[in-house]
Formats: sequence, C-alpha cells, structure tokens
Amino acid sequence: MKDQFFLDVDALMETQIRQKDKENTKICCQNLLNFSFQKGLLYENPIDDEGNLIMPAIIRESSLTENGKSIFVKLLFKWMAYTDNESGNIDRKNNIKMLEKYYNQLLKEIK
Repeated sequence: MKDQFFLDVDALMETQIRQKDKENTKICCQNLLNFSFQKGLLYENPIDDEGNLIMPAIIRESSLTENGKSIFVKLLFKWMAYTDNESGNIDRKNNIKMLEKYYNQLLKEIK
C-alpha cells in the first residue's frame, strides 16, 4: 500500500520567487495545519510549543486520521485558492473563520 503524498511545505515555498511570497505561503500552511490538528484531522501536531511550524512539514496519507482522509485534501485546495486571492482588504492568510467555514461545509458533505 502506497502512502500517498499530499503536502510538502518546503517544496511549496520553493515555488515562490520573492521572500515575501515564501513567508506568506508558510503562514498559510501553518494556519491550515494547526487548524487541521486542532480539528482532529492530523495525528501529530505540526506546530511546536512556540507556535512555529515544525520543518520539514510533510503531510502524507498516514499523517491523516479517518476524518482527515475524508476532507483534508479538499480543505487544502479550498484554503489555498482562497489565500491566493489578494484582492480586497482582508488578511486572507490569517482568516481562520474562513477555514472554519470550509471545514463545516466539508463535514456536511460527508454526512
């Protein structure tokens, strides 16, 4: 059985040219992974005691709980699409309320 690969934060950051974009990508991933752990989607906490993302941060199928296997990838794509849009005055990368909204929508879909 293959352990499917879903997210490599280091590799995603390397796709960015500007340092600002690398940092924003890390913040987006940190918020997503912290939220996912708090909601019981990940087995292990990817955040250290000081609130920093533990690097390298790689999420595989084996990293996900049963609920995580059902919704993590969809949540990841929704969150990345949302945070990629920089229009308006919203600090999208730190808008955890939107993550909560996406999470609740996905929970309804699987029930």
